[in-house]
Amino acid sequence: WLVNIPARKSTNIILQFVQCLANPFYLNFLAHSKVLDDERFVNYVVYLEYWRKPEYAKLLTYPVHSLAALTLLQQPQFRADIMNPGVAQEMLNDVVTSMNPETDPGPLPTNEIVVQQQQNGN
Repeated sequence: WLVNIPARKSTNIILQFVQCLANPFYLNFLAHSKVLDDERFVNYVVYLEYWRKPEYAKLLTYPVHSLAALTLLQQPQFRADIMNPGVAQEMLNDVVTSMNPETDPGPLPTNEIVVQQQQNGN
């Protein structure tokens, strides 16, 4: 299911894909499409771990949620659980709550903080 694409476009396309992973209903869609059952997809998610490096993480609009999805997608139980739309809705509620200053206990780390934490090994 992986397609060969020109190198100059690949970073942008992969960036868009990694950012889409922050959307729980996209993950639910992938699960229902049986993409998450494909070993090649799981291997691709492992490959995408390089997005945790500061030079890539700073490009992400929602680094906390995108990178958390990379972690979750490597777990077989999560790949099964995300089939349930209720799980996707709960995740979305958590995302929205984390972005609402009235309900959020504190700000999410910014790209710079995420990059610093990664450099420090946190």
